[in-house]
Amino acid sequence: MLRTRQIFGRYWSLGAALILPVIGIVVESTISRSWDCEKITLAVISVVCVALLVLSWFKQRKYTQSKWRLAFFTILLSLLALGPLWLGLNVVRSYSYAGEQPYTLYGAFVHLQDAVVRLAKVLCAVVLLWVVVDLARWIGRRKSIAGQSPH
Repeated sequence: MLRTRQIFGRYWSLGAALILPVIGIVVESTISRSWDCEKITLAVISVVCVALLVLSWFKQRKYTQSKWRLAFFTILLSLLALGPLWLGLNVVRSYSYAGEQPYTLYGAFVHLQDAVVRLAKVLCAVVLLWVVVDLARWIGRRKSIAGQSPH
C-alpha cells in the first residue's frame, strides 16, 4: 500500500496540471479585463500545464511495470495535454488576427485547433475503449478466481 508521501511524490504534477486551469479561470474572472493580461495569463497557464504533464509522464514511467500500462498513461496524458495546447494556440491565434485578409496565419491556427479537437476525440475514444477492455479483463480474472473450488 502506498503511503501519503509516495502518492504525493507520484501524482503531484498531474494534480497541479489538472487544477491549474481552474485556478487560471478564477484569477481571470477576478483581475481587470485587460486583453493582454488575460492572454498572457492563459499562455503561461498553457505552457506550465504542458510542462507539468510531461513531468508527470516521467514520474509514471518510473512506476509502471508493463509496457501496456506505460502506453495507456502516455495516451491519457497526451489527451490531457491537448487542452492546454489548444488554449495556447488560441492565444497565438488571437494575436495573429489580421482583419479581412483571405488566408493568413490566423486561418492556419484555426485549422490547427480543429485538428487538436479531432485528435482529442480520437484519443478520448481510445482511452475509453482501453478502460472498458481493462475493466472487463479484471472482472473476468476475479470471476475465474472466485469460481475455483478450494481443494
